[in-house]
Amino acid sequence: MKYEALELGFLLYFVLSLFNFSTSLLTDRHFDDPYIGQWREVYSGSKYYYYLTHKQTFQQARDECRSYGGDLAVRVRDFPLRSTLHQTFNFDNAWIGLMKEGNSWVWVDKTSSTTDNIHWIQNPQQPSNSGGNENCGEIIDDYSLRTNDAPCSVTRYGLCEHNRQGYVAGNGYRYILTSKGTWTNTRNECINYGGDLAAVGMKDFSLRAPIQQALGFDGAWIGLRDLIGGGKDWVWADPMITSSTSENTHWIQNPQQPSNSGGNEECGEILLQYDLRTNDRACSAETNGLCEIPIIT
Repeated sequence: MKYEALELGFLLYFVLSLFNFSTSLLTDRHFDDPYIGQWREVYSGSKYYYYLTHKQTFQQARDECRSYGGDLAVRVRDFPLRSTLHQTFNFDNAWIGLMKEGNSWVWVDKTSSTTDNIHWIQNPQQPSNSGGNENCGEIIDDYSLRTNDAPCSVTRYGLCEHNRQGYVAGNGYRYILTSKGTWTNTRNECINYGGDLAAVGMKDFSLRAPIQQALGFDGAWIGLRDLIGGGKDWVWADPMITSSTSENTHWIQNPQQPSNSGGNEECGEILLQYDLRTNDRACSAETNGLCEIPIIT
């Protein structure tokens, strides 16, 4: 009876641990939604577009776009692109990179504005400058995605535009490196970029070399973690939360990994010096993270 109770207690501990870790993955990644993180991304031509999913003033939206290395969208001068972005993001209205300087309307990339590239609403005719303070540009679904002038202080969603660096692997994902940090910190950075630590591409060993050659790292965290410790319950943080196997984890063979040296090596990394095979390492160690960001085309 005593041994049965111990076995039952261990089983309960394992199930709860699995539930807690899986729940954390599901909380971080919205697997029932193809858009990840607090903004959404689509690729068109040579630019990436983000849809900021919380309302902000014009300047706040622009600041957030610039924090990602981009700016409010200006290529919406190309009117058909507006339809593409609207079909993807399904917005009612959104700030774009158009603002008034003095008596003139200018794009934030300093391109001159014309009636042919702003696409003002025709009925009622815009810009109206109602109230004398409508100095920022938005596009509105109810007016066939044409441009309206609005007070910069009102809150809208935002369309960001960025020519992001990284490597497109041809598997539906783009790969970039984070700054150095712990496994959790680099994962949070990847999630903020709209993805997660790399998992899908890491299971396919043939993709590791071209990704490394494009990004030039010696080692990097990937989306692999031991669920409950002990080095035996490794799980991929991919959309399916896939269990690891010897065929998809590609552990270092010599010395054989995972070793769980020190009893706390619960996070996965890949190392160039070991032919980009997988190593287990303490999650508190610091290295770059390899982000995997879904491309929505």
